[in-house]
Parts: sequence; structure tokens; C-alpha cells
Amino acid sequence: MTRALNPRKVGVSVYCASCGQRKAPIGRSVPLEMYLCDWECRGYREVPLSGSLWPGESEADFGYPVNDDGTEIILVGDALAD
Repeated sequence: MTRALNPRKVGVSVYCASCGQRKAPIGRSVPLEMYLCDWECRGYREVPLSGSLWPGESEADFGYPVNDDGTEIILVGDALAD
């Protein structure tokens, strides 16, 4: 049995404790003009862990289930459009 994709589970910005840069989402292509912490940095695979979603992107938008790393659940009544 598969679970439904959650439109309220969204990616958040995760910053590397080693280099201080925002971490790139795991397994996602990053435009060349964006400088993000990636697999080349020793801190990329360390806590805090990046997830698979871009900040603000939902699991439902992504189209696949994701783990809880680098995500948060937006509760009913939280302002997404602010």
C-alpha cells in the first residue's frame, strides 16, 4: 500500500555547519549560477541534513515521497502565501 503525497510537507533551507552555505537538495540539479553547498563539501552529508525538496516545494509538487530531512509540515492556518 502506498501513501498519498503530502501537499503540506515542504522543503526548507538547510545551511551547512562546515561552509555556511545553503545546502543543495539531494539528487537535484542545481543551476551553474547558484553557489550552494554540495557533495564536494565535507559538511554536505553531515547534520543538519538536506532533503530532496527545494525550499517551498511540496512533496506533492515533487511527485515522489521524501524523508523528513530538510522538510517541515505546514499546519492548517499557517500562512504559505505571506
